[in-house]
Amino acid sequence: MIKKRILIIDDEESVRDFMKKILTRSGYIIFTASDGREAIDMLGTVYVDLIILDMNMPNMNGIDVLRHIRNSNLTNKPVLMVSGSHDSDLRTESYKLGAYDFITKPEHTEVMLKRIENGLKIGEILDFNEFMKVELFMAKKLQKYIFPEPENISEYIDIYAMNLPLSDIGGDLYDYIHFRNNKILLFVADVSGHSISASIFTAIVKMVFRNAVKTTENPGEIMTIVNRELSMSLPVESFVTMFCCLIDGLTGSIQYSNAGHPKPYIIGKNRCIELTENDPFLGPIKDTEYPSYNAVINNDEILFIYTDGLLDLIDDEFRQINPDVFLNMLSCKKFNGKKSFEELTEKISDQRYIRSDDCTAVVLWKK
Repeated sequence: MIKKRILIIDDEESVRDFMKKILTRSGYIIFTASDGREAIDMLGTVYVDLIILDMNMPNMNGIDVLRHIRNSNLTNKPVLMVSGSHDSDLRTESYKLGAYDFITKPEHTEVMLKRIENGLKIGEILDFNEFMKVELFMAKKLQKYIFPEPENISEYIDIYAMNLPLSDIGGDLYDYIHFRNNKILLFVADVSGHSISASIFTAIVKMVFRNAVKTTENPGEIMTIVNRELSMSLPVESFVTMFCCLIDGLTGSIQYSNAGHPKPYIIGKNRCIELTENDPFLGPIKDTEYPSYNAVINNDEILFIYTDGLLDLIDDEFRQINPDVFLNMLSCKKFNGKKSFEELTEKISDQRYIRSDDCTAVVLWKK
């Protein structure tokens, strides 16, 4: 086990020697500094897990040292203040500057050791938080490579996509593939869970999907393969909803399969059709066979696919948003490509709405 390292800052040599003796016997590695300036210089070169800082020192008192440490970001390690005074103003200022606790001179050895132990636990939590920030940043950066471009303009069909994760990274995913015969294969999926675990699952889902496409272009058959693979890869409590479709850009014919995903809509100037067919989630049942269904999208109509985060939006008066709000935006006038989709995205991202899940919307416009 790695020994914890503690810096004692006190102008009284007898106090430094006493505390060093006690803490060394308790299994800690101890560094000492006789004043604030020496301590600041030491912190520039020595790693410590906790600082014990005397309040009353000449030239640079404990408050000054603590303020310098925090303002210069010299270290974020826990600081235990020590003083023979009971001045409440000094204690309040210490807490404002980030000291986690206060002990008085003299203090019972057992109390001092327990407060040091508590400070070291706080330090471990701080270290873990910093580690998680780095991990989340890297996961967010890597997840960007999973998604294709959010806008794809072609001769017959344009694709517009929006992904708004609840936190830095989310569990929603979309992907599409253009084939040379003017067909587009697309899926939108929602992985159970959030944050890092969900981001790992989204990478698995995309990899499995891309491998399945090497075998077949039929959405139902793709879904069957993906389900079989995910049932062996995901934890028992995890699942994936997915809508997968193959669209012919020339004829507008659609083959699709739906595994527990919110039902998409075909929206035009004169109609709004819900694709109602729906089969079980991906993952829990290994041998599920997924059928393909058929539909047609006409010129100047759109296929609107989304995740259930849109159904969970709540406004600032705690009223759930009716999905008709978004359908009306898309159907009340002729769809106008990027401009119309940006209006939809702005609506979904409105700060008045409270989100409890990732939100993803994908629109395919048959021109």
